[in-house]
Amino acid sequence: MPIFSKVGVIGAGTMGHGIAEVAAIAGYQVYLNDVSQDILNNGISKINWSLQKLKESGKLKESPEIIMSRMNPTTNLRDFMDVDYVIEAAVENSEVKKKVFSELDNIVKSSTIFATNTSTIPISSLAESTRRQDKFIGLHFMNPPVLMPLVEIIMGNKTSQETLEITVQFAKSIGKDYVIVKKDVPGFLINRINGRTFPEAILLYDEGHQKEDIDAMARFRLGMPMGFLELLDFTGIDISYNAALEAVKRGEKEPPHFKVLKKMVDEKRLGVKSGRGFYTYTSKVYERPKILPNDNMYSLNPLRIIAPAVNEAAWLIRNEISSPQDIEKGMVKGMGWPQGPLTFADKFGIDNIMNFLEQRYHETGNDYYQPDPLLKEMIEKGKIGVKSGEGFFKWNYERVDLGPVRYEKLHDYAKITMRRADKLNALNEAMWTGLAQAFNKAKEDREVRAVIITGEGRAFCAGDDIEMMHYWENTASVIEWSQKVSSPLIDTLSNYTKPVIAEVNGLAFGGGMELLILFDIVIASEDAMFAIPEGLIGALPPLASSVGVGFVSRKIARYALTGEWMSARQAKELGLVDIVIPPDQLEITGVEIVEKAKRVPPLSAMSIKKTINSIRNTYLDKLQMASQELVLLSTTEDFKEGMKAFIERRQPKYKGK
Repeated sequence: MPIFSKVGVIGAGTMGHGIAEVAAIAGYQVYLNDVSQDILNNGISKINWSLQKLKESGKLKESPEIIMSRMNPTTNLRDFMDVDYVIEAAVENSEVKKKVFSELDNIVKSSTIFATNTSTIPISSLAESTRRQDKFIGLHFMNPPVLMPLVEIIMGNKTSQETLEITVQFAKSIGKDYVIVKKDVPGFLINRINGRTFPEAILLYDEGHQKEDIDAMARFRLGMPMGFLELLDFTGIDISYNAALEAVKRGEKEPPHFKVLKKMVDEKRLGVKSGRGFYTYTSKVYERPKILPNDNMYSLNPLRIIAPAVNEAAWLIRNEISSPQDIEKGMVKGMGWPQGPLTFADKFGIDNIMNFLEQRYHETGNDYYQPDPLLKEMIEKGKIGVKSGEGFFKWNYERVDLGPVRYEKLHDYAKITMRRADKLNALNEAMWTGLAQAFNKAKEDREVRAVIITGEGRAFCAGDDIEMMHYWENTASVIEWSQKVSSPLIDTLSNYTKPVIAEVNGLAFGGGMELLILFDIVIASEDAMFAIPEGLIGALPPLASSVGVGFVSRKIARYALTGEWMSARQAKELGLVDIVIPPDQLEITGVEIVEKAKRVPPLSAMSIKKTINSIRNTYLDKLQMASQELVLLSTTEDFKEGMKAFIERRQPKYKGK
């Protein structure tokens, strides 16, 4: 419901006519001004078109004709004499804006509030061109104003509390949610964070990365609605350049991506409107470039985008410019992010954010990457996010050590870590038992949606502990070991109803590699190594030679019969690994995949798992046969020689007995 009657809008361009439309839909009498009648006519035409589209979609409570009857286009500022609230959306040039406000100051009522839609120019600087600095405020709409649900409300140095309260009520009256920027800082909230993310995408492009890979990383890994380069093309390269230029004119340091933008503007590569920007367009009507998920997007670290955004958000909080809640809301509702930068930070780990920033600062020497003191303070206090139970926000956290296995509940998923680093996380009886207990604990917790498993140190898991196998004295001891030690875990995993994600951080040999066959998604570090060498010590790999050959690939036979090692990429070709990632991305990629898995409803995930398990379990009779073969082999002289030779670190001498 309108809180006063008349609203004036300066500028009939993209933002101006959109703001005017929003105000008219809300019931205000709107006076829309521009210096050119042609621009006004074009703006009115676009408002008419937009209203017809909204009518077709059933989103209008009134007819377009009634709404348009409240629209008063004019080229004469004196028609603003009785307006109650003025919103300026003129060209992003401080001198032009100051001239408009100075002229209006002598025309409108003394009670009229001035609001500017600027995205980059200081509010207080513009307010100084008037005699009503207490009635001057920033009201930044997102593009397009009709569709975007959020506005930024920015306090100038002398903005009164009354002006703020009236502006908040006005925002609510036009159906907009809002965030408040308490201090007048360049870029305010949303564009200040954008000013850290878009440059990173541009710099990645300038460093030689393919534009499609950069945008694929943003869209398909971070979950952004558009790639950053794609979005720059849509909004206009010149818009970003002019915003950066305004900052430079005010004495701010030239941003690292400035030269790239200038070159593109000089070459008339302005984006969609010129037919060419980062991408090439066949029409000046918006068309989305073809961006598809690909393996190359995993070579680009998402922290390249997220870490600078988090750093800037920390600065905003530390300087009491915006609240954590408004920062999150601003980026989610204002930019369409799937979650705010602070939530990204808590989930990825504030320690990982900090490490990445320090590395970039060391590499570039650019203050742009120097970690904010708030991040350092949080880490010193152990507030590193989900994995400690508190970061920028609080999270459910639980930690239990089950022998050499650590179980952690990380809010709504579990992380299981094998912790015999000195033995390369080899599977002894305590490890087998601890893993079974950990997986069962996660299974029984209704809040746990998925499970991550990894190893501590330089190995994921080196397989069964040879020293344990060395003490298999006879057939009975092997059968007892199988029934009491290994079978409980294998049976649990064979019928597990929650997604299991493995983070393979190093060696995955023998039983350690075979367990991967029972997991759902395997992420491997580029330097991970895989092998199933049981045959070389006189045994056999029961899971690999049965379920592995049937469920994963017959090519596993080669590695079972030769004991050859394979790289992470070879394991991916084999079908054993799903994603190969640089080592420094392993942890955050695990979080990324968990977040995607959590989008599937629990009952759907359970049904999918049951179906997958049913296929895996069709090979269980083959696994039983393989286990029987292992029992028989354990009684042979060759097996005993293999165990002894391994422990004595010498070549075995097999006799086929």
